[in-house]
Amino acid sequence: MKPLLTVGLIATSMISSATIAKPVDWTPGVGGDISLMVGYNNSNSQFNSDNHTTSNLNSNGNDQNKMFVAPIGSISYTFNSGDKQVYFGTNRSDIALGRFHIEAGYRQKFADTSTLTLSYIPGILSQKTWQDPYLQNVERSKTNSNINAFSIKLDNIRGSRFSGQVAYGKFSVDHERSGNNPLLTLTTDERASLNRNANVLYTEGTYVQPFSRSLLLRTAVNFTNIDANGDVMSNNIYGAAATIIQLLPQSSLAFTLSYKKALFDSTHPVFNKKQQDNKFGAFLAYEYRQPFNWNNWSLVSLIGYSSTHSNINFYDSNDVLVSAGLNYKF
Repeated sequence: MKPLLTVGLIATSMISSATIAKPVDWTPGVGGDISLMVGYNNSNSQFNSDNHTTSNLNSNGNDQNKMFVAPIGSISYTFNSGDKQVYFGTNRSDIALGRFHIEAGYRQKFADTSTLTLSYIPGILSQKTWQDPYLQNVERSKTNSNINAFSIKLDNIRGSRFSGQVAYGKFSVDHERSGNNPLLTLTTDERASLNRNANVLYTEGTYVQPFSRSLLLRTAVNFTNIDANGDVMSNNIYGAAATIIQLLPQSSLAFTLSYKKALFDSTHPVFNKKQQDNKFGAFLAYEYRQPFNWNNWSLVSLIGYSSTHSNINFYDSNDVLVSAGLNYKF
């Protein structure tokens, strides 16, 4: 399953991570931005929707290459007081860190410079997965998965450089049939233990350390609890990330490294062991403002790599993403 807000290479996660160093625009009225991105993605995950069949449950999937075009954007309205805002769209800070979703929310800025954000992720964007991932030598049937979640985030707590976030939601698979492959001869209870529908709790704490007016370090620790309907799919994920942000006169770049450790609760009936995953991610992003003297335009790009090393080879994966495009701010 794909847990809430995990670091991953999703085909549309490619806005410049230098945006995490920029404050929210509190200019009264309507504002926002829109980007058009083109890119290339390589993946060898068993859960890649182009790997229709698999002949071996003890290995990762075949390499799949894909070109894509993706529009991304957000819109906001700031009230005349200049300290309240509603918004809808992609959260550029999360996209910068390799996480992608659409959310609607409310922001409140306080006198001590802290900012409270209340948001809802409505699950508009679904992701393809397999009804039964463990079928062999026959074409696997696709189904949709999505996440609905609520989030509370407090940035610059009491004027400090610390921020915190708590999110709670539900991961849903429309037609969950994991373990129904008759060749596996699983019992009814064993099939039920593979149910991926889950409640998800995510928490994160971050700290930003400026070394100068143009060089910053953002560090984060996070924890995810996935309480799945099937106990085999239930797990806890412990993570950390660090981002170096360099701001230049007309451009900016950022480099992010992340690591997560996933520990599962019960023995997997297909592979006869408890799953343990080590997840690594690296993102290099760049933004160049006002190319060709175009006001409000910028060139943005992202190169990313994500890797999962599991003690169950079926869950191993490597993903590479290269993308570039134009962003317009209004």
